[in-house]
Amino acid sequence: MQPFNFILVPQGQEYQAVIRGLQKIQSSFMQVIPIPIGSQSLTVYLQELLTSDAVKSQSSIQVLVLGLCGSLSPDLHIGDIVIYKNCLPLISPGASQHCCDIDLTLALHQHFIPAHLVCGLTSEQVITTAVEKQKLGQRYSAEVVDMEGTIILELLTKVGIKVAMVRVVSDDCYQNLPDLTTVIDTNGQLKKLPLLKVMVQHPIQALQLIRSGLKSLHILQQVTQKLGTLTRV
Repeated sequence: MQPFNFILVPQGQEYQAVIRGLQKIQSSFMQVIPIPIGSQSLTVYLQELLTSDAVKSQSSIQVLVLGLCGSLSPDLHIGDIVIYKNCLPLISPGASQHCCDIDLTLALHQHFIPAHLVCGLTSEQVITTAVEKQKLGQRYSAEVVDMEGTIILELLTKVGIKVAMVRVVSDDCYQNLPDLTTVIDTNGQLKKLPLLKVMVQHPIQALQLIRSGLKSLHILQQVTQKLGTLTRV
């Protein structure tokens, strides 16, 4: 399996977990790129990335997307590793899906057994209630939800870049989350003071989120470390 040229991971704690994982392996062949949260800022960022010298100088590119996701299925639990087969936008159940590279996906699935092969759903907003997560899972036949997957697949695969996606479940479909919609700024970054205010207003949900987040971030770091044992040809 050829090494990945780039790793894309949401900025913040997810990026830091990946960096910690890569410190344990010989990872100089992979460039880790922190990406913004949210569709508009991410679209602009990726469009600029595709025109950069770092990308244009490569004759063949394979990209791995790492990060966290929320579960829409009772079969997926906090800390479970998932590998995307495809991803679709939260628009309508008939929306076009975007597929990950099948060879990379199968190779990663074999490497990360017992990881789950899933269909992902990309939302522009954080899905906060357990009821909504369960309804979306049934309506779209999707197992997990994120805020980046479809955008990345649509823009990168269109120009011939092979993409694979591995995530760790950070909240299950029975878990209510604080409403984080207002804490993400126009640059796709978390605003610290509004985030703290939301956490204080919803202490029980915030504590659950912190606990599940710490567990999933630790597993994300372990997943990243295991990339060093991937066979390269």
